[in-house]
Amino acid sequence: MSMRQDIYDELLPRLMADFRFKVEGDNLRKGECPQCKGRELFAYKATPWTLHCGRANKCGEKFSVKSLYPEIFDTWSNRVKPTPQNPNASAEAYLEGARGLKLLGLRKAFSQEIFKDYDRNMTSATVRFQLSNGAKWERLIDHPGRFDRKANFIGSYRGHVWMAPDQGLEVLARADRIWITEGIFDTCSWRQAGECSVAAMSTNNYPDQFLADLKKEIAAQNLRGPELIWAFDNGRAGVEYTRKYHAEAMKNGWRSTAAQPVPEDSKADHDWNDLLMAGKLTPELIPEYLWNGRLILADNATDKAILLWEKQRRASFHFIHDSRTWWASFDQKKITETKDKEEVTENFAARSCAEVTQIANCAFRVLYAQLDLGTGENHFFLDIDVHGRPGLFKARMSAAALTAGSEFKKALMGAAGALWEGGSRQLDRLVAEQTFGMKTVTALPFVGYSGRKDKKEQPVHNAWVLGDFAVQNGKVYKINAEDYFDLGSMQLKLASRDPYLDIKYDPDAFDISWVMVVWRAFGPNGMVVTVFWLLSFFAEQVRIHHHKSLGFVEMSGIPGTGKSTLIEFLWKLCGRDNYEGFDPSKATTAALARNLAKVANLPTVFMESDRADTNSHAKKFDWSEVKPFFNGRIVRSRGKPSGDNSTDESPFRSALIINQNAPVVAEQAVMERIIQMAFTKEGWSADTKEAATQLEHWPMDDISGTIIHIIRREKDILEKFSALKDKYEAAFLAADNRVKNGRIRLNHAQLHAALEAFAPILKLTPDILRTTHDHINSLAIARDQLIESDNETVAKFWDIFDHLEDDPKTLTPEGEVRGLNHSRGTDFISVNLLQFEQAVKRAGLAAPTTDELKANLKNSKSRPFVESNKVINSGLTHASVRCWVFRREPQKKGG
Repeated sequence: MSMRQDIYDELLPRLMADFRFKVEGDNLRKGECPQCKGRELFAYKATPWTLHCGRANKCGEKFSVKSLYPEIFDTWSNRVKPTPQNPNASAEAYLEGARGLKLLGLRKAFSQEIFKDYDRNMTSATVRFQLSNGAKWERLIDHPGRFDRKANFIGSYRGHVWMAPDQGLEVLARADRIWITEGIFDTCSWRQAGECSVAAMSTNNYPDQFLADLKKEIAAQNLRGPELIWAFDNGRAGVEYTRKYHAEAMKNGWRSTAAQPVPEDSKADHDWNDLLMAGKLTPELIPEYLWNGRLILADNATDKAILLWEKQRRASFHFIHDSRTWWASFDQKKITETKDKEEVTENFAARSCAEVTQIANCAFRVLYAQLDLGTGENHFFLDIDVHGRPGLFKARMSAAALTAGSEFKKALMGAAGALWEGGSRQLDRLVAEQTFGMKTVTALPFVGYSGRKDKKEQPVHNAWVLGDFAVQNGKVYKINAEDYFDLGSMQLKLASRDPYLDIKYDPDAFDISWVMVVWRAFGPNGMVVTVFWLLSFFAEQVRIHHHKSLGFVEMSGIPGTGKSTLIEFLWKLCGRDNYEGFDPSKATTAALARNLAKVANLPTVFMESDRADTNSHAKKFDWSEVKPFFNGRIVRSRGKPSGDNSTDESPFRSALIINQNAPVVAEQAVMERIIQMAFTKEGWSADTKEAATQLEHWPMDDISGTIIHIIRREKDILEKFSALKDKYEAAFLAADNRVKNGRIRLNHAQLHAALEAFAPILKLTPDILRTTHDHINSLAIARDQLIESDNETVAKFWDIFDHLEDDPKTLTPEGEVRGLNHSRGTDFISVNLLQFEQAVKRAGLAAPTTDELKANLKNSKSRPFVESNKVINSGLTHASVRCWVFRREPQKKGG
């Protein structure tokens, strides 16, 4: 099968890079198989439509490049544009390139049209075919995954079929057989293979009008008429309607049979067009497809068992018939004796000797194994088709349930209300066959990016898993029918059933009109938070591969300054609506650890963690707990529910944003890690209010795909970000207002670099860039000065302390000169906070409360903190007193 040169030129380098093929003559060899990881994957260099694993006994999987690289085959309007001379150019390119069809004799059968989704204002080119009764069918050919359909019907096709122009009724009447397929591309595939074929357009369409017209044509030509072959796709509907239509056709006097591209219980999901592109619609293979059809037309379980025995010659085996599982046994010695004794055919003897029993009133298939990275446990996922009930049941079972008949019986009844009647030996055989070469899906215990090699045996995924979408190396994947993402070389899913994110992604609709609205509403503060929010999508890469750390952003300010409005809007860019964050002071230890480990390369928002509480026993959040987050280290160690000493030591994979009214006050090591912004009402106007209201009501569906648009640009963003960090960090050292603290320089340099990296994507104007860079500089200088000096509470304490020490007569009611410093020497200051509070009241001064002092004095810099509540022998009272102890002067560096 030929391939368009432009597709080939785009595809071949991708194959070489992704599977590490070596070119050997006309072949690509020694590639890494996505399924078994063996280095025996091969393809034909000139026609690499299908990749084959050479490990026939251990794997033998085959992979269609169309399914591995759908983006190459879904961009036809951009790849080949229509012209006045050829208005069907895109449609022709699609049929040739994506479907492998030769257009000779077909060009007059289709046209290129446009499909429009008016609700979402999206369009796609289509290739449109018309049926003989005037009904039309069209296939969307530009990123059809964006829409709620891949094809569109115009008019009713009930009772009719699509016929190729050169296979009209007069030709079909003279045919030996007619393949009646489900779709037009399947029919075109059989036509290209030299067979006569028509498309019923759907399994739910018995083409009675077509058959009536064909009968008239047969009678007019005085012919015997063709045999009908019902050749629908594999699957429950295809099998059900094949049996139904075969019976109807036989009843109406037609010669009828069936065909299937794969056996009924096969895991493969190929249609006839797939087989054409794989070079498998050949005369040599047609008997196999017809045999597959005979299996599904078998009248009863015994007939089907005989068909299977004739081909496989196995002494015992399981099989599916009528949505039930059966066990067949054939005693070859007994068959031979019966054949010789009764002088009958071996087939007749086998039928008389066959033992066929039902072992389950359902058909089940083990789909895949699931390895949960969080617990290390393995589970198995099954589809269960129960006889007499519509739809499929999905079940998750343990290894124990699949390896013991009694346990499986209970699990099957609990999952689908079905009954297992077989034994453990039969279950072992059945499960062994179904799990051979089975895929193992890794279940992530968090939403977002998986890029760490937590265990030696686990590969590095370097992929985001986000609800119904996954992204790896800029490529977007949609979740499959079995609820996991098949990334080719690996399979991933989320362990949690909580969808968390609801993303609507359209690759051709990247709406950034909100950027200017954020600027109008919040100015440079809003732009800094937005840039950090987008940078959080790469938090793991920043900490693991680039700068080893990522700062925290704090949004503080009085209520009503729009902090929550901004955060809730930014969550919409990720597909999370009506959410802000959580309060760590209200979470149990276990809940806090789970919330912190819940996401990767997404923000974690702490809100109002420091609010005042009149209850003295209220839990306070210890800000020192966030220090390890800076470097992405362990959140909290927890014991696993296992029989050994295993622990769960999940790292912090997120980016921290703190949203509260009062600024965080903590030890210096914490304060250095925080980028602090004050939100005020300064500069508010009717325009800022209107912009904030617009953000509040912005439809999430219009912007929820922003995260995917951003992370698809991972390579370009991170290259630019990493290259610029050193430049801006050096600028902080060279500036007049030199930023002395290394962590503060790094944190704010990262903001500068991120702003530059995202500027072309967000289309930021030079004025916005300049203003925001200036704002980041001012934030860094203010933070550095704050770190180097005492905060307001501490400074006020020392002012009052010095005042009281200078006027000691105010210290006691009796006028006794005693003072506040209990230290005996001159190097230290020792203060009892209760005495300080009493002295302040007697002096009629306003001072911070004792609770505020306890929260802040540890950060004293002008008189460095040494120890709290230390018992010392007072130089004032010569008795033991509990004091807070400080050095009188800062220690000199190196001293």
